[in-house]
Amino acid sequence: MIAYLGSQEVNGINHAVLAEQTVLTGRDSKNIVILVFNEKPNSKEITLVSIDRILEAGLPLGGTKIDVKIDEDIPEDVMEIWTDARQHCLGSKMIPIALLGTKVTNGTNYIFIATVDAQIPGSEIELALITVNDFTRRMSFADLLADKTDHALGYAFSW
Repeated sequence: MIAYLGSQEVNGINHAVLAEQTVLTGRDSKNIVILVFNEKPNSKEITLVSIDRILEAGLPLGGTKIDVKIDEDIPEDVMEIWTDARQHCLGSKMIPIALLGTKVTNGTNYIFIATVDAQIPGSEIELALITVNDFTRRMSFADLLADKTDHALGYAFSW
C-alpha cells in the first residue's frame, strides 16, 4: 500500500487505498491502482469492490517505469524539479505524497501523487496525479478519485 485515500459509509464502510500491483505473467509488470474494499459492521467480512488502474507500466522504450518512492524518499534532484515547476502554479498548495514513476518523453516526466488544496474557503483537499516534465518544468493534473472511481465511491472520499 502506498497511501490510504479515505473512507465512505455505504452498506458498511468502503475504504480506498493507493497500491502498487504486480501482474505475474511471463513478463512481470507493475501498475498503480486504487483498491476499494467494503468492511461490513459487526462482521469479519471484507469484500473487494473495485480495482482501478491509474498508471500502467509500459514497454522499456519510452514506457512508464514504476518505481514508487514515498514523500521523504523522493530524491533531492527530483524535488528540485517539483519545486521549480511548482513556482508557476498559483492559487493552490500542493504537497507530493509519492513519486510513482517516470516516463521519458521530450525530457523526463515524473509522475507524482499529491494533495492539492485550492486555498479557497470551504474547498476540500483533493488528491491528484501530477506529471512534471524536467525539460519544460510544467505540471499537468488529473483528479485521482473523481476520474477513476466515481462508480464505486461517489464523491464522498476526502483526504
